[in-house]
Amino acid sequence: MNLEKMYEMQKELDARIIKEKGLEGVDLLPNTVLALQVEIAELANEWRGFKHWSNDQEPRFNVLEIGVTDCSEEKLVNRVLEEYVDCLHFFLSIARQLDLPAEDLYVCEDVLEEETVVLFMELLHNVGLINGEKFLFQNPDNLSKYQRESLRAALFIFYNLGEQRLGFTFEQIVEAYVAKNAINHKRQSTGY
Repeated sequence: MNLEKMYEMQKELDARIIKEKGLEGVDLLPNTVLALQVEIAELANEWRGFKHWSNDQEPRFNVLEIGVTDCSEEKLVNRVLEEYVDCLHFFLSIARQLDLPAEDLYVCEDVLEEETVVLFMELLHNVGLINGEKFLFQNPDNLSKYQRESLRAALFIFYNLGEQRLGFTFEQIVEAYVAKNAINHKRQSTGY
């Protein structure tokens, strides 16, 4: 599995949602950008490293949860990874909405030296720029280029957070993405 395959999986999920919810022709970019910002905030919340007021600053990598359908079922859940792949779903959806090809989603893998808290703030800022400041651009092509570059800058930070700060391997990310994608399809089937 590679990023291109996840991109195709996201296109399929998005197409299903658009069709089933009657959203053909609707500009969903503002909603998707806000949804991504919310998921980034949830990721930061599960990471907990910014909570200087709390004695509990340990990331939620292994949380024991009791099953929803079977109260006796217990399992360890990596909440940080779950939130990370929720973000990835929205990143891929935004890339699709901006007609950014999957091969353009790869960005350099340089190490960022900033503190993790600063990276979260920069990530939120760059994601906000994806929606674009339409009033600044007379030419729609310039706006589109600006949005794509903002997305690529955000992806650079996002990948750095996942692999270099949170310690996820690409294989873990793929496995979690595939599992969550299946859950998202199931949710659509059950009237989510």
